Amino acid sequence: MTVDQRIAALRARIRTADHQYYNLGRPDLSDAEYDRLYAELRQLEREHPELLTPDSPTQRVGAPLPKGKSLPTGRHLMPMLSIESLMRAEEVTEFEARARRQLELADDATLAWACEPKLDGVSANLLYEHGVLVRGLSRGDGEQGEDLTANLRTVRSLPLRLLGDGPFPARIELRGEVIMRKAEFAALQAGSATSAETQFRNARNTVAGTLKLLDPRAVAARPMDFIAFAVGHCDGSRWTTHQEFRGTLQRWGFLLAEPFAVVEGAAAVLAFRDQLEQRRGELQYELDGVVAKLDRIELQNRLGRTARTPRWALAYKFAPSVAVTRVLAIGAQVGRTGAVTPVAHLEPVELAGVTVRNASLHNWGLLAERDVREGDEVEIQRAGDVIPEIVRVLPERRAPGSTAKLPPTHCPTCGGALEADGKFLHCVNLDCADQLIGRVVHLASRRALDIEGLGPKQVEQLHAAGLLRAVEDVFTLRQQRAQVLQLDRWGERSFDHLAAQIEAAKTPPLPRFLYAIGIRHVGEQTARDLAAHFGSLPALRSATAEQLMAVDGVGDEVARSVVHFFALPQNQLFLTAIAAAGVQVQDAARSQGGALEGRVFVFTGGLQSMSRDEARLRIEQLGGKTASSVSKQVTDVVAGTAGGSKLEQAQKLGLRILDEDEFRRLVAAAN
Repeated sequence: MTVDQRIAALRARIRTADHQYYNLGRPDLSDAEYDRLYAELRQLEREHPELLTPDSPTQRVGAPLPKGKSLPTGRHLMPMLSIESLMRAEEVTEFEARARRQLELADDATLAWACEPKLDGVSANLLYEHGVLVRGLSRGDGEQGEDLTANLRTVRSLPLRLLGDGPFPARIELRGEVIMRKAEFAALQAGSATSAETQFRNARNTVAGTLKLLDPRAVAARPMDFIAFAVGHCDGSRWTTHQEFRGTLQRWGFLLAEPFAVVEGAAAVLAFRDQLEQRRGELQYELDGVVAKLDRIELQNRLGRTARTPRWALAYKFAPSVAVTRVLAIGAQVGRTGAVTPVAHLEPVELAGVTVRNASLHNWGLLAERDVREGDEVEIQRAGDVIPEIVRVLPERRAPGSTAKLPPTHCPTCGGALEADGKFLHCVNLDCADQLIGRVVHLASRRALDIEGLGPKQVEQLHAAGLLRAVEDVFTLRQQRAQVLQLDRWGERSFDHLAAQIEAAKTPPLPRFLYAIGIRHVGEQTARDLAAHFGSLPALRSATAEQLMAVDGVGDEVARSVVHFFALPQNQLFLTAIAAAGVQVQDAARSQGGALEGRVFVFTGGLQSMSRDEARLRIEQLGGKTASSVSKQVTDVVAGTAGGSKLEQAQKLGLRILDEDEFRRLVAAAN
């Protein structure tokens, strides 16, 4: 086999594996085998740069645009039309009747409609030439859009080359929606320090903002999908129905909008819409209605289009998710991390089938920015159909003499002191009832102290019974055996299991302990970095801000937060109390001296046999260290499924690269 034949075979196999993994959720290669093929392809392309092509799986992330440059534009080969949006059932019935008249069909003739969800994402138009992606444009004004090709290439579910043997059209525009799954957006929001007025406010805005970034590497870090659903220009017609077209899209490697059905008549379209509205909360993506298209392409062509919309497709929206109501009062609520945020108490109003009485205002800076006042009439929406929020004040209806709501000076729950952090306020009292439950749940979570049997329901129950009045009470629960056994759903076996779990958690490694106690701005990686640098809890407690900032990855904000945490009297009492209860935090040095001492590991890609948390813990227990990024200090890179830029950096630096099987054997031999 020649080099170019081997490269072609590798690319085809990797494209199939990507489709199986990202689109179908059924990987057909082991992680190790995938990584081996990918590494071989990249090496061959380096040795033969003349054979490198834009559609290669190795070329998903391109170089950033030069600073100061904006995105270029391009013209669609066929205009991107809007779909007529309908809000009432009778409008759907009339739409079908009008189609029958224009097609000169009998009044009782039945039309077949292809129905699928109307996704709430960002439209894109992909141009493929002979099966290879050559350009991707935004909708723009329908005639031309911004060139998003480099950014769209980073979307892993989008094929850079159409799957299959072809033949493919010489040129074809395939259209769809770029979206972000609800779970991925929630994870992005949770991991972001941004406030509500930023691009992370909802999934659609996040996708729109991401696609306009000038650095494809930043785009690649945000998980998005492309859902294909339409064709624009195509050299040569090849489908008789929309359902047949969907089958082709699926064979070519695209994700499709689901659920899908071909139904007979307007009444069936209405039923599909009603059923989907009831199920919308179960689906992975945000949607705001259904799209119904005449299934037969020949009928679509006969009906044609207006200047703005096709005559053969309609969008039937769900019930409006925006409503107008009045702000009765503005209060404050305390979250599990101690964040004190404003909440608007509203005149009850029906919104998307739910009675809304409260709405979030996110932070006090946003409250002032939007100038929401008690007595105001406001427009509210359900963000992601879950959390109601105020999006607009109607100032023309404001009563004279109204005044702005000022932030509280003390915690509304415990009356304790509040600490300002930019636009946010935080209650510093660890025993504050509203945050106590959340803090205990976090302390007991798998990635913290891993106390099995102490989940949210158990914590709430124990707190309500007066057995958890402070976080440190977790470590003295054994002394409350009789009281716990009197509670519902507690028996001797379940209590003894919990007690054993708590005892095991009394000797936590320093990194896990630092993450578990909930120091603001200190996540898992920062906790590991601090533990590795200072070695012991006493050393960290006495560290100055300057000493903390000497730790790689620790900036001014984190340093100030750590110093402040250990300086607070409440936290000093907490640490004294858990020490008295028998908690002995292991010095980082105690985990050293093992078989992996002196080695630093970085993970890239997914692991099948264990989570990354479990893998990191095994390394730390054997004296090794872990890091979040590749550097000259790193000795080993563990490459799981679809390793990205870290794997490439490791190869350039000549670091030791282990697949998952090799890593498991290493850990087993080191025990």
